[in-house]
Amino acid sequence: MAAPSPRLAIRDRLRALLPSSSPSAADDEEPAGRRGLAMLLSVVVAVVMWFSFSMRETYPLTLRLPVEIVRTPSGRALSAPPPSVATVTVQGEGWTLLSLMRDLPSIRVVAETGTVDLGAALQESGLPAGVQLQSVQPLVVDLALDTRTQRRLPIRLRQRIDVVSPFDLLRPPILRPDSVTVTGAQSLLGELQDWPTDMFVAEGVDAPLVRRIALADTFGGLLSPSVREITVRLDVGEYTEGERMLDVEVDNLPPDVAGVRFSPARVQARFRVPLEGPAYNQAENTTAFRAVVDWFDIARVARDSMGGLVPVSPRWPPGLDLRDVTISPSRVEYFIRRPAQEEPAVAPED
Repeated sequence: MAAPSPRLAIRDRLRALLPSSSPSAADDEEPAGRRGLAMLLSVVVAVVMWFSFSMRETYPLTLRLPVEIVRTPSGRALSAPPPSVATVTVQGEGWTLLSLMRDLPSIRVVAETGTVDLGAALQESGLPAGVQLQSVQPLVVDLALDTRTQRRLPIRLRQRIDVVSPFDLLRPPILRPDSVTVTGAQSLLGELQDWPTDMFVAEGVDAPLVRRIALADTFGGLLSPSVREITVRLDVGEYTEGERMLDVEVDNLPPDVAGVRFSPARVQARFRVPLEGPAYNQAENTTAFRAVVDWFDIARVARDSMGGLVPVSPRWPPGLDLRDVTISPSRVEYFIRRPAQEEPAVAPED
């Protein structure tokens, strides 16, 4: 006996699932689940067929497409951003429009003059076959152009660095490179003093650190730096506390004053200094580490108040790495000696 054909087998299965068109007593006994499945299958088939036929129709579609200026006229650069998007209306078959929505094109503009036609630029960028362009808003754009030029600018590190005590930075962060050549409109470059980086964040630093950091794009692509990122190096060392007694000295003493004595005559300097290297011994022994009162402060105090206390400031050589230097006491009493006087004049008291 010959086996039933595959077509007949499928038909028999569908007939078993679908209810019979002629009512019978067996219909009342048909399971409700089978009737529900048949109805669901019918709805799905109907929806698929409706969607398939509908997508073959022609429809209008409005999109917002990004605008990209890929080239400006020779020797010219944008001084203000053009419209970032354009509203485009197209028409085409449903299936083609669905494919277009999944992969939106951009309007790539190659500007030969200061006025560009976005519709023509979109046609040159390429629309899928079967898609017709209906309208573009705005259609024509006048570009803000200026003379293209270059400037070399220092790089400014935007930073938030937290070093764990007792460590500290031995020197400011080192940038490589520390400057950048920026190309763009002369009117924009003329206002710049430096070029910033993205925020550099380093927390809990207790050892030397090297990291790459991107330059910030603060002009939305109108200016083009020669590099996009730099290397930042942090040199970190351990610091210790030190202290030293210093004689109070006076600077800028006028010729008609024999000298000034202070009470107390010696003050205590406290400071932080690198633990490694010669800095600690230099801070303890150098005569260039001084506690100074400026004569102009004495003259100001004598003129503006009845008090006799003047501030004491620490001074140390530029090459000596001292941090958090404090003087105690920070103010001292002064006694002026004039050439004709054998005894010093005492400053008036409160």
